[in-house]
Amino acid sequence: MISLVSPEYSLEIFCHRMLGKDLVAVRDAACAEIYYARRVHRETTKDQDFRKGSRGRIYCENLQQLISLLMNGSVPADASPEFLFTVQPLILQLLQKWEIGNLRSVFANMRQEEVGPSSELVDPLCVVVSRRDVETGDLSSTLSVLRKLTESPGTARTFFERVDIAFHGYDHISQELFEIPEVRNFVFHLDEQFPFWLFFLSKHYLGLQCLLFCFLPPFLTEEARSRIFPERIDQLLTNRWFPAMNHICEFVGFSGLQIEQLTDRVLAYITKGRLPFNEKPSV
Repeated sequence: MISLVSPEYSLEIFCHRMLGKDLVAVRDAACAEIYYARRVHRETTKDQDFRKGSRGRIYCENLQQLISLLMNGSVPADASPEFLFTVQPLILQLLQKWEIGNLRSVFANMRQEEVGPSSELVDPLCVVVSRRDVETGDLSSTLSVLRKLTESPGTARTFFERVDIAFHGYDHISQELFEIPEVRNFVFHLDEQFPFWLFFLSKHYLGLQCLLFCFLPPFLTEEARSRIFPERIDQLLTNRWFPAMNHICEFVGFSGLQIEQLTDRVLAYITKGRLPFNEKPSV
């Protein structure tokens, strides 16, 4: 059963209920809230999305701006003073444990008359895959978003390591996502159409790890994992993901040094886990 964090579509209530959660949990909750709010609206009204200017539409747009703050560490260009003051308590609490771009300087001594927009960075992209799409094997919605990333070298460069992918609708399932046959099949077929994960997916979140695990055999003992996983990962990287990454790097004009740095980040992510938020990719 779907349960919204704020059925009232209140950003203030959402932020209040996120207090005490970590950075990734807040980001993931905001992504899920957007998806579930729109789904509930579709099921109750049969409309595909909230109408422009409606409370639900504004709520989802505000949540997307919150995601942008957390992923980019920068104020979105169209952020309003009201939005910034609503999210300020939550951001200040997160800043007690994490450095998030330039947000400390923006929020620490913020006064309303000083708040203005910034256009330093483009909003990040969180690709949300619904359980219905997974179970029906419908790649169209996900691919329509992903393929836009490679429309031009400028677009690809803009979203370099600024994309994440999440599967929603599995919150109450005890299995890991990569253990679910439908999820694994969806990822296999999606990868056949779009193998450029290493270039676009952020190394700060778990989306890339989820995709990687879908290519590894499930239900293994720790001993079997340590013996089988390295060989399987090497095959996947060597035969598919590194060639795809290099193709996009050449497409956007990356130097040899930049490709080498990205390769090092990929290997660090795979061997050690998510990279620290203060470790930014160089473009």
